[in-house]
Amino acid sequence: MATSTAIASLETLVVIHRSSNLDEIYTQLISNFKRVPYFDWIGVYIKEGTNMVLKAASNEPEPVSLARLSIIQIPMRVNKELIGNITVMTQPSQPIDESDYLALAKTAEELGKKVALLDT
Repeated sequence: MATSTAIASLETLVVIHRSSNLDEIYTQLISNFKRVPYFDWIGVYIKEGTNMVLKAASNEPEPVSLARLSIIQIPMRVNKELIGNITVMTQPSQPIDESDYLALAKTAEELGKKVALLDT
């Protein structure tokens, strides 16, 4: 795992556990993970009804050709129910490795718990 991914994940986990403002959490998650040099685009989607709604995204424009990028969606689940996802697009020369995935998965797991807690 890149050190920048580990740092972004840890900083985001702190915000998730300290804040009760979901918009602030989403914004900080994007800000933290934008510092990972090979992450081109980051988005947080939350399920509203039957649709996934983009709640926050990095400011970079979406790439022209998605076929040239590595794209991963990390699901957020609560009690096995899908409530959202974190989507990351990376540069073609730097695909997400297992340790990056694990850091993102832990972030998504904790964010899912927070979303469920605050939506009740």
